[in-house]
Amino acid sequence: MEAIESTPPAPADAGADSDRFKIAVALLIALVTVIGAIVAWRAALAADAAGNADADGLAATLNAEETRVLNRVTTYEHYRAYTMYLRYNELGNAISNDLSAAGDAEAPALDRQMRESWDLATELQGSFFDSRYLDPQDGSYDTQRELEGLFADAARQSDVNPEPHLARADRMRAKSTTLIGLLTVLAASLLSFTLAESTTSRLRFVLAGGGGLLLIASVVALFVIESAA
Repeated sequence: MEAIESTPPAPADAGADSDRFKIAVALLIALVTVIGAIVAWRAALAADAAGNADADGLAATLNAEETRVLNRVTTYEHYRAYTMYLRYNELGNAISNDLSAAGDAEAPALDRQMRESWDLATELQGSFFDSRYLDPQDGSYDTQRELEGLFADAARQSDVNPEPHLARADRMRAKSTTLIGLLTVLAASLLSFTLAESTTSRLRFVLAGGGGLLLIASVVALFVIESAA
């Protein structure tokens, strides 16, 4: 009788190793998917934060411009009162100089006009402009210093500084862009794991190793990006 040739069965360990490899790769694929979802969520949050910061910066810019316009109106109203103060004060001084040479008939009227002029000047100085902005050297009115003072007062009550908001918008926008780029790396890792799962040659270990390195690099990059932000 002729001997019947039979193919030796594959080792049981080889089949078990293949199953364990596929299970490990499937778990890594699931992990990449979860991390990708987290990265996409954080990128969306950063994009929303950038939009909100842009809106806050625009509001602060409008507040600042409105404040500057109102401050100019207020300051030049005060400056107008200051010029009227100068007029009445100088008028009183001029009458005072003439009073010594006035006759008895004119003196009472001139004295009354002098006092009225000085009273008006005093009232204007006390009620219609701030004496803090008078230059002690020459008595001129410092409108620039008043504008700066009014702006500083407004800054304590409302947001008139857009720069921090605009800087935050730039940071959040850069973060969102970086995270979106990280999704590309995770996609490459997912592709490597998928190919490794469907390949039976030794190449699958190379593909799985490459996918693992990309996954680790992505996780480290995610922590660095979040820490920096």
